[in-house]
Amino acid sequence: MAKDADRIRRLQSALKQAQLDGLVLRLPENIVMSFGVWPLNGFSYALFSAEAGPLALIAPSCEDEEMDGCWASDVRFFTWPRLEMADPLEAIRLECQDIARRNGLAQARLGYEGSFECVAPSHNAGEPMVPCESSIRFLKSILPRAKWSDATGLLHQQRALKTESEVARLRMAHRVADAGLRKFLASVKPGMSEAELAGLVYSECLTQGVRSRGVRHVNVFPQISSGANGHRAWRPVVTTGRRLLKSGEIALLEMAVCVDGFWADVTRVKTAGRPSAVQQQAFRAVRAAQAAAVKAIKPGVAASHPHEVATRILIDAGYQKQIVHLTGHGVGFRYHEPEPILMPGNPLELKAGHVCSVEPGLYDPAWGGIRLEDNIVVTADGVEALTKAPKEL
Repeated sequence: MAKDADRIRRLQSALKQAQLDGLVLRLPENIVMSFGVWPLNGFSYALFSAEAGPLALIAPSCEDEEMDGCWASDVRFFTWPRLEMADPLEAIRLECQDIARRNGLAQARLGYEGSFECVAPSHNAGEPMVPCESSIRFLKSILPRAKWSDATGLLHQQRALKTESEVARLRMAHRVADAGLRKFLASVKPGMSEAELAGLVYSECLTQGVRSRGVRHVNVFPQISSGANGHRAWRPVVTTGRRLLKSGEIALLEMAVCVDGFWADVTRVKTAGRPSAVQQQAFRAVRAAQAAAVKAIKPGVAASHPHEVATRILIDAGYQKQIVHLTGHGVGFRYHEPEPILMPGNPLELKAGHVCSVEPGLYDPAWGGIRLEDNIVVTADGVEALTKAPKEL
């Protein structure tokens, strides 16, 4: 990833405004933003300076190839995991102390990731490493004379507005996601199990993703709800199972795709066979609500407004009881980010660089769930749609 001068300047300015001399980062989602590389395990330590920008990165020796292209000129490795492995924490301690001494940070004002309760999984999603109380104590013990501050709020504020370089990376993540959405739309048929359908989508995203120029690592998280079970597809997580699709039932795909640390969050629906008039009516209402919400987004608009626009269309169409959730959330460095949230009463002004989902939905035990979810970037005069896959029932 080419050095993102805009991102580096923004972080430096935010640190100076917060009267911090630097940041010590562990989470891959923050390291990919500030150093341009995505750690696979989450066992890396990155030091970002208010004066020098990306200062140094300490990574496991098994990730040497992944650290190629790091924006820091000082990249160091500790042995992990190897048969001859020494104590990795002691190696990290010595490297951090040396970097701090060389750069005058031993007594500096440093920010750390103290309050990230929700984090993006690393590429090793089955066993990610997450900084906790003991690792924070270890961090503070490395530089005991430094003045430590929780920089979680600062980092979230920085992540909320994406740079042009970051949007370019998000376009790639959505091209991979679009491949999975198209595969889903082409594959739904009676007799197919939820698990089989999810497997086809996963395979398509992975194979198309790794064939794409510049892509190193792809993670795919497809979730399928079908039939009447779809009325609970509003939940943050659903279980994809062995249930077989019956003719006339709706399949709903909720999917996250991560490409080298950049995330897409998308949803499509498709009927196995011919949709009923009731299903078609609900689908048209959701599609109209989503289109109106997207049209309502532009800089200066309150984040509550797109939700209000979408909800009014659904209520006017007679679906007040079928509305369950808000209309959108931030996305990009994680599956769900806290800004901007398109929800009732949110006075936040949308700005160019905000990236969010737009996902109105309806849920009814009689026919299941219908949701359409695209991701958009707020531009100077409106929006850019990142999701390109068609919408059909």
